Amino acid sequence: MFRVFYILRQTYLILKETKKIAVITVISLFVGMVALGSTYVVGSKLFQSSLSLREKVHIVVFFKQNLLDKDVERTVSAIKAIDGVKEVKLTTPEEGKDEFLKVFPQYNGLINSLDRNPIPYSLTVELSNIGLGGRIADVIKGFQTVDVVVFSEDIARKIDDLIKTIYIIFISVLLAVLGEFVFTIQNSTTLLLDFRNNDIRVLRLVGADSTFTFLPYIINAMFLNFISWLFSSYVLNKVNVLSTGIVQGIIPYATVVNTTNIYPVLFGILLLSIFTSFIGSILSILRFRDVK
Repeated sequence: MFRVFYILRQTYLILKETKKIAVITVISLFVGMVALGSTYVVGSKLFQSSLSLREKVHIVVFFKQNLLDKDVERTVSAIKAIDGVKEVKLTTPEEGKDEFLKVFPQYNGLINSLDRNPIPYSLTVELSNIGLGGRIADVIKGFQTVDVVVFSEDIARKIDDLIKTIYIIFISVLLAVLGEFVFTIQNSTTLLLDFRNNDIRVLRLVGADSTFTFLPYIINAMFLNFISWLFSSYVLNKVNVLSTGIVQGIIPYATVVNTTNIYPVLFGILLLSIFTSFIGSILSILRFRDVK
């Protein structure tokens, strides 16, 4: 019981006597936590929005006029069999005409005055992998029944690049912040140990073990982490709400998730910061383990 009381008392004294070091440490950890959490929240929304936009990228096929129904059916079956095609939806000339007039009602009189329906059969091709879209579009163009194939390969490539970029940015920020956590705690703990070097020498001279001597510094690091985490939690909740509009502005036609479940994110940040801070404090303490 005495050991527990002494360790807690020493932790309190360390915080009390080194307020400036504690404040600088809390600010540094706070900045890292906000950077990591914001990157994850905004990045996850961008990632999910990119995936939703990816589903909207498809190939549109327009058939030639005056085709027999069996010719269209054979072509549709052949397109379904192409590797990378997820699903196809055939639109008849009548359905195409109705859709056209819904979008362009001003042409209703002109279309209805014609002897025959000018809208051909069309086919919407959904892809299991938009990276294969260019190859699939080239294959479809080879069918004799096909007149026009529309596929924006440039948009598909940009979506793929965006997804990869989001992933790389998050991993880069994660590694940078983890390094910052270790560096910050290691340096602050080293400053504390230097500041209380004489106390450590006295404890070692009277036979105190390493746990008794250095545990207060580890507890101090964990406590400062927790304080930083409390402040960052408030900021990240605000970021979670405000970032939806930012993501919608970046990807205007995507389906944006309004809010991310922030609690697992906060819990993960707390665990990462505690783990890396423990490593940082241990690295610093190892320098003083032989102090006599």
